[in-house]
Amino acid sequence: MVVKRVLELCEKYLPGSSHTLIYIHIGKCGGASLNSAISASQRLADEFRYITRVHIEKPEFRPSARYLIVLRNPISRALSAFNWRYRLVVEESSQDSRFSGEFDVLRKYGTMNSLAENLYVRGELDEGVADEFRTIHHLKEDISFYLSDLLEELASKQIFGVLMQENLDSDIEALLGVVNETRIHSNRPGEDSEKLYLSEIARSNLKTFLNADYEAIMSLDALHPIGAERLAELLA
Repeated sequence: MVVKRVLELCEKYLPGSSHTLIYIHIGKCGGASLNSAISASQRLADEFRYITRVHIEKPEFRPSARYLIVLRNPISRALSAFNWRYRLVVEESSQDSRFSGEFDVLRKYGTMNSLAENLYVRGELDEGVADEFRTIHHLKEDISFYLSDLLEELASKQIFGVLMQENLDSDIEALLGVVNETRIHSNRPGEDSEKLYLSEIARSNLKTFLNADYEAIMSLDALHPIGAERLAELLA
């Protein structure tokens, strides 16, 4: 009886129990805004004793914990990440030496379109350009970086929810019971159209290069169905 009670208390109060929510903050998916909403959510406060944010590192698998994940279309996310880093590293020079080689790559290509068009030569991956791609913060830590290993062990019942950057405000309100009024770390509105442009070649190259991201999204959908319309948007 004593042992049973101790186990019950451990399940309720120890980090990693079912009363633990692990929030996976994938870069450039609206995660900073979601983090603010999580802090304001009474619904989460009532259900979870511990809420842990994982960012710029692989999430640890805990067999009793629950997980909250925010996704974005991989190509849109990559484009946003490039432009965000270009702004901070090249235009504002506020992080020009944070990551080795990043400044040189961003300045060399100037736009994601230029970088993406050079990823493949006559259908073959240019490993040098691929290495340059991965020097850029948030491009190196892609969707697959966060999810692929975790999804090999995760059970369906452990997924508390999946939100989409494309529908972030409505998803936050539906799942967390919070009206989202902040957009933190959002790229500037009215961004230069040249920075947002992707040619058909660039899009095709990114779709191939980011294949692991698309596979991770499909694996997550198999565990926790996202919905046909939402899935199609993520996989476009």
